[in-house]
Amino acid sequence: MTYPPPGGENPQYQLQPEPQQPSDPYAQGYNTPPPPTNYYQQQPGYSQPQMQQPPQYTQPGPPQMGVQPGYPTAPGQVLPPPIPPAKQGGNLGVILAVVVGLVIVLGVAAVLLIPKLTEDDADPQAGGGDDTSEAEEPEQSDEPATEPSEEETDSSDTGGSTLEGWGAPVSSDSFDANTPEGAAITYRQAADTDDDAALQSVVCATPSDDMQFDVDWELEYEGGNYGFLLWSMSKVEGGETLVWVGWTLDDLPPDSADDLSSGYTFTAVEEEGAWKLCHVDY
Repeated sequence: MTYPPPGGENPQYQLQPEPQQPSDPYAQGYNTPPPPTNYYQQQPGYSQPQMQQPPQYTQPGPPQMGVQPGYPTAPGQVLPPPIPPAKQGGNLGVILAVVVGLVIVLGVAAVLLIPKLTEDDADPQAGGGDDTSEAEEPEQSDEPATEPSEEETDSSDTGGSTLEGWGAPVSSDSFDANTPEGAAITYRQAADTDDDAALQSVVCATPSDDMQFDVDWELEYEGGNYGFLLWSMSKVEGGETLVWVGWTLDDLPPDSADDLSSGYTFTAVEEEGAWKLCHVDY
């Protein structure tokens, strides 16, 4: 290669001879470590960035005594004011005052009311009357009690007194067949036991429509044969002989209008010396 001679047109661009590369660059006095392989070490003015450590998280511990909840503590932070301690015994005086006041009020009320109640109980006129006064005992009479009449004696023997003008009741255990009561008892017993001959024997020759309907009914249908104790009694009303027959819930003689509602009322007539039934009311 030929270089221009010195003194050319522009000395700035004069070429210098190419330096000779040493065969062993490390033995030429450099005494430097081998070239780094890291990019940041090769560039001057750069340093390898350091890896930042992740922040350390610590589990918060129990709250400090006297510190209001909800305020985390950390270095450099100002703590909130502590919770003021509860006053001990502040309400005790109020409670005692209320209790003492109630005791005083109840005591005054008792002192005022008890004497008045005692006076009212002691005064026989407090209630506006003389209810506490003893009733005068009736004067005992020296006369003997009146003896029951013969009619009352006879009525008690037959089973009770008369009811609304009715005569003494007669039971089916002991009766006279040739009576109005006997004819009614015979008719009802024959209907219960299906004794058609006995039933027709106590029916008059010209029965009413209601009576004939009842006779046909009893002849067509079977009776219940209940065996109840029957009672019968008679009375004369408007020139006709009425006879009632039926049973009671307690088997005692009828003594009220309710007992009469469970039986039959017949109209009895006397034919050829015997009592017959000509009409029936339910």
